[in-house]
Amino acid sequence: MATQCGHIYCLDCATFHFSQADPFCAVCRKPQTLDNMVRLYLDDDEECVRGSAGEENQEGGMGSSPVSVMCIERAGEDAAATMKRAIAGREDMQDALLACNTFVNSVTPRERPHINQELLHDIAFQLTLVQTVLKDNDAQVTRLEKEVHAAKAKETQARTQAEEQRRLLRRAEKELTAASKKWDAQREAYELLYQQCIVATEDASRQRVRAAKAENQTEEFAEETKQWRERYTKATKKYYVLKNELKQLKQAAQGRSRHTQPRTTGSDDLEIVQ
Repeated sequence: MATQCGHIYCLDCATFHFSQADPFCAVCRKPQTLDNMVRLYLDDDEECVRGSAGEENQEGGMGSSPVSVMCIERAGEDAAATMKRAIAGREDMQDALLACNTFVNSVTPRERPHINQELLHDIAFQLTLVQTVLKDNDAQVTRLEKEVHAAKAKETQARTQAEEQRRLLRRAEKELTAASKKWDAQREAYELLYQQCIVATEDASRQRVRAAKAENQTEEFAEETKQWRERYTKATKKYYVLKNELKQLKQAAQGRSRHTQPRTTGSDDLEIVQ
């Protein structure tokens, strides 16, 4: 079976692929339906044509339809071009392998001798290049897998370190909270002590004022005591002076009383009448 774009499919592949919704050619991606595909071989009921074809095969070897060979070669060229684009990175490798597989499946023993050998060599060379690319890709995949494993190991290590850092951070936050509470308690204690100091300072100021008043009162009392001592001294001196004068008066009175004999009171002390 051949599509309108010239690509070849076997009957099973064409029936399976183009019977789906929105079918398209697997090689060139052009829209294609199963109804408008071209059958490249005769139906089973055309025995006469098959018989004539058998006679030709006996006379000059196995024959082939030029249209069929042209379509197969076009499919081979498209497969080679697709593989070249895939090797260059401009086409999906899966699509290139699918196009090559379609070409290989479309070649039957009847058309094989009539296919361009250079095209076959080109396709074989492209397949060799594809195999090399796939090996390189496998090596690159292996290297990438190793890098992925190394990256996963580093990620695990980084997660472990991050978890350790989070644990240390939580502990630091707890210590910071405890230190903050302790600081608040110390600040409250300091404020209380400061208030007590203010009260004590005020009490000390009042005590100093009281002490100053007491000192002034003491000085006044000392001055008054001094004055009273001076008065006492004066009074004492005056007392002894008066006593001496009284004694002298008594002596003088005794001298006169010898002649007059006056009556005595029996006391030599001076009677002071206030």
